[in-house]
Amino acid sequence: MMAGLFNELKRRNVVRVGFAYVIVGWVAVQIAQLLFEAFGTPDWVIKTVIVLVAIGFPFALLFAWAFELTPEGLKKTRDVDASTSIAPKTGQRLNYVIIAALVVALGYFLWERQSYDRDSASSADTVTEQAEADSVSAEDTSVAEPAAAKISDTRKRSIAVLPFVNMSSDQEQEWFADGLTEEILNSLARTPDLLVTARTTSFGYKGSTEPVPEIAAALGVDHVLEGSVRRGSEKFRITAQLIRAADGFHLWSETYDRSMQDIIATQEEIAIQIARALETALDPEALAEMMAVGTGSVDAYESYLTGLGALRAADRTGDRYETLNAMESFNRAVEVDPKFASAYGYIALFWTLQLQSNQISFGISEEPLAVRKARRDEALENAIRYEKDPVQKLVYEASQARDQRDFRRTLRLRQEYFDARPTSDFGIGGLFVAYREVSLNREVTALIKKIYAEYEFTERFAYQAMQSIRTVEDAAFMREIAQAAVKRYGENTNLLYQAHRQLLWAGDIDGASSLIPRISNSDMAEESRDLVTLRQACAEKKVAGANKIHARMLEKYPDDFSILWLAYKIVGDDETASQMFVEYDERKDLDRISDYLAYAHFDPRPYPNFMQATAGQGFEDREVLELPYRCDR
Repeated sequence: MMAGLFNELKRRNVVRVGFAYVIVGWVAVQIAQLLFEAFGTPDWVIKTVIVLVAIGFPFALLFAWAFELTPEGLKKTRDVDASTSIAPKTGQRLNYVIIAALVVALGYFLWERQSYDRDSASSADTVTEQAEADSVSAEDTSVAEPAAAKISDTRKRSIAVLPFVNMSSDQEQEWFADGLTEEILNSLARTPDLLVTARTTSFGYKGSTEPVPEIAAALGVDHVLEGSVRRGSEKFRITAQLIRAADGFHLWSETYDRSMQDIIATQEEIAIQIARALETALDPEALAEMMAVGTGSVDAYESYLTGLGALRAADRTGDRYETLNAMESFNRAVEVDPKFASAYGYIALFWTLQLQSNQISFGISEEPLAVRKARRDEALENAIRYEKDPVQKLVYEASQARDQRDFRRTLRLRQEYFDARPTSDFGIGGLFVAYREVSLNREVTALIKKIYAEYEFTERFAYQAMQSIRTVEDAAFMREIAQAAVKRYGENTNLLYQAHRQLLWAGDIDGASSLIPRISNSDMAEESRDLVTLRQACAEKKVAGANKIHARMLEKYPDDFSILWLAYKIVGDDETASQMFVEYDERKDLDRISDYLAYAHFDPRPYPNFMQATAGQGFEDREVLELPYRCDR
C-alpha cells in the first residue's frame, strides 16, 4: 500500500514539486535577505518572508496532489484520464527547474563562502596586529605612542564636560548644577564613537580659572563643553558652549530660557546638539532614545540631579555623611516617579556599601542587617525592572549576581558593560573588582596596562589601578603607576594611601617611606594612617616597633573588623586573621566573607559553608598571594 502511495505521489509530481519548492524558496529567502539588508529593511520583514515561505510548503504539496496541468489548463487530477495525462512532461520541466535552482543555490553558496573566507582573513590580520601591539606593550609599557596612534580616529571626537557654574543666588542650587552637568556627561558617554573624559577628572576643574586650551591639553581632549545655570522658582537659564581646544573656536553655543517643566527635554537637547556638532555616527532618533534620562517627571528629575550633586560633594569633601543627603534626594525621586530606574540604582549602591564592612562609608546607617539587605534587594529589582537601556541594565544585573554570590556571572556581565562603555567609572572599576574577586590577578594587570596605554590616566583610574594590581612580577609597572599618580594627583590623600601600599608591593620601600610625612599631616582617618605606619615598619623589618603599633591599634579599634583583619595580616598573624571569619561562616553570614575576596591575600578555603555555597566557581584553586611587606613572626 505504501509503495502504491509513493508511486502515485511521483506520478502526480508531488515529490518534484516539494523539491523544487524547497530549493527555490531557499534561494528566494537568501536573495531577499541580501536586498533587505542593502536597503536597511527592519528584521521583522525578512522573518515574515521566511514564515510565509514555510507556510506555503504544505499548500504547494496539496495543490500538486489535487490538480494537474493539462493542455486545456488546470484540472482536478481525478478528472484527468491517465492515458491523456501530460504529467510525465510536466515532471521533466520540473526537473529542469530543480537543476537550475540547484545551480543558482550552489553559485550563491560558493560566493558566500568566498566572502566569509575573505572577512575571516581580514579579521585574522586584525587580531594578529592587535596581538603584536599588545606584545610590544607588555614588553615596554612606558611607550605610549603606538596606542595614541591607534585611537587617533576616536580622539577626533573627544570631549570634557566641565562643571556648569551655578549663577543662582541660592547656593543650594550648586548641587542642581553639578547634577545637571553629570547627566549631560552621562548622556554623551553613551554615544559609542565619542570619547568622554571621566566625571572624576572633569570635576577636578570645578571653579578653575585656567584657559580652556590648557585644561583641554591637561585632559588630552580636543573639545570642551562649559556652561552656567541660573535657576529661579519656576524658570531656569542654561548657557552652554562647545569649544574646540586647538583654536578656542565655538563650534556650538546656545542659551535656554525655559520653565522647569522643560528641564528634562533641555538636558537631552543639549547632549544631542553636541553629538551632532561633533558629527557622531548615530542618527538623531537613536541619540534621543539612548540619551533619555528615564523619567518624565520634572520633580523626580530635579531630586535626582540634587542627589547626584550631593554625591559629588561627598567625593570632594570626603564627608561620607553627605551621602545621606544624596539618599534623601534619590528616595524623593522614586516617591514622585516609582519607575525611575537610575534613582533606584543609586539607592541600591548606597545599601550595598552599607553591607560591606571593608568600605569607607560602611556604618553610617544604623538599620539592622536584615533591613539593609531588604532595601538593597528591593532597589536592585526595581532598577532592573524599569531600566530601558540594556547596557545600563548590565550594571544592576551584575550587582544582583554578585549579591547572590554568582561571581562568574558577575564577571561576565561587568565585562559586557566595559566592552560597551570602556571609559565609564562603573565600567572600569566594576571590572577590576570582578577580576580581583575571582583571583584573576594577572588578567587585571593586563587590563590595567591596556587602559594605561590607550586611555586617559584619570584620578579615578589611578586609584582603581593601585587598588587592583597585585602581581609582584610586574613591580616596575606597579612602581610606574604609583609614581605617575603621586606626581599628578598628589594632593589627594586617599590616593597617597593607595600609592604607599602599591610601592611596598613593588618593593620600593624608600619610595613608600617618602610619602609618609604627607599622609601623617593629612586629614586622613587615624586608623588608615596607623595602617600606613604599620606597613612601613614591617617592610623595614622593624618587628618590635610594628608589634607596638599593632598593640595600640587593638586597643584603639576593638570593634573595627576591617582594620583589625588587615593589621593581623600585616604583622603576619594569619591564624588570628583567619579565625575572625569562622563565626560568620558558622552562622552562614557569607556576605562578610564575600567582601574580602577582593584582597589578593585573603583565603576563603577554610570556611566550609562559603565554599559549599560557591562550589564550582574556582575558589577551590584560588591563588592566595602573601603580603610582600608583612612582618616575619
